[in-house]
Amino acid sequence: KPSPDPAPHSGRPHPSRRVSRAWAGVMAKPPTANYVFTVCIGLFLVVGLTLTLITQLLLALLTSPMLLCSGGRNRFCSFQSFLWRGINCGVAVGLNPFWCAKMVWLGDNPGPRGGDMGSIIFVNHRSNADPWFSAWAMTRMCTEGRYVYKSSLKKIPALGWCLQLAGDLAVEFGDKSKIIDMMEDAKNVLRSGYNVVVFPEGTRSPSGILQDFKPGFFKICAELNCPAVPVVMLGTERAWPLSGLKMGCASVQVGVGETLDTSDIEGPEALMEALEKRMKEMAREMLEDVGDPEEQTDPFITGRPYPYWQAPAELKDLAEDEQVRLLRTGNTHQRGKKLF
Repeated sequence: KPSPDPAPHSGRPHPSRRVSRAWAGVMAKPPTANYVFTVCIGLFLVVGLTLTLITQLLLALLTSPMLLCSGGRNRFCSFQSFLWRGINCGVAVGLNPFWCAKMVWLGDNPGPRGGDMGSIIFVNHRSNADPWFSAWAMTRMCTEGRYVYKSSLKKIPALGWCLQLAGDLAVEFGDKSKIIDMMEDAKNVLRSGYNVVVFPEGTRSPSGILQDFKPGFFKICAELNCPAVPVVMLGTERAWPLSGLKMGCASVQVGVGETLDTSDIEGPEALMEALEKRMKEMAREMLEDVGDPEEQTDPFITGRPYPYWQAPAELKDLAEDEQVRLLRTGNTHQRGKKLF
């Protein structure tokens, strides 16, 4: 329970107010990222990736006969996915002193339910560090999921091999036929009882504002009547800012909500609205742990960009409401060459 207000004559603010203002002050400042942090954090990422690749290859040799069995490919990839998330993120996040992740469980039964039909796990997207922190959350939930990722990542040595061994779903933007094939693969994964993890905004949010969701996986939810699990991450933009390759120290909150029962929601549009509403509610609940949400500056609360965000030259001539509208639609990625 919150401590009682101090005596009026003491002149001291309530403790929760002090914490709230301190947190809001930190989050209002630009992320601190430099090459020293980048080298240190990068070592953890490389070590985690190397250990994971070696372990995945060894496991692949032992479990390769599964590929000859009916349904064996999904079981093979499930083992690989557990290793890929568990070891890689255990090192990159769990052992990394520069990145701190706090799990926040929201509701009576947060996370995927399990069962014959897999769940689609929807995660907001602010940073290149999001895959590591979301995978850390999956490990903490003692579950796994196939991630949807850009096909260009397959070309990166070691990383691409790990992604393919884990059965993650590559999307090739601009090629409609391959996107359709990927969506069919995702449906097969879900029908087999395995989870799929997606970033429904489709791209990182440079301002922190929750961007409009892409409808593809919401249509799959409606078609298959599969559960939808909301996950909200706050603070990842400080771990790996969008300004480049430089990384920094960060304290990240990862909130896992209860499953949305899609059988009670009619159509993908209604599901998109319900998920956006629930994510904003989750963010508010998460920020209550650090004080009064009304004093927070996070875009989930304010509906406005980070306090330190600077509009690019292509947007400066627009009114603030018009900037926000474009940021929500993601059209700023087309109007401006770069946002930072």
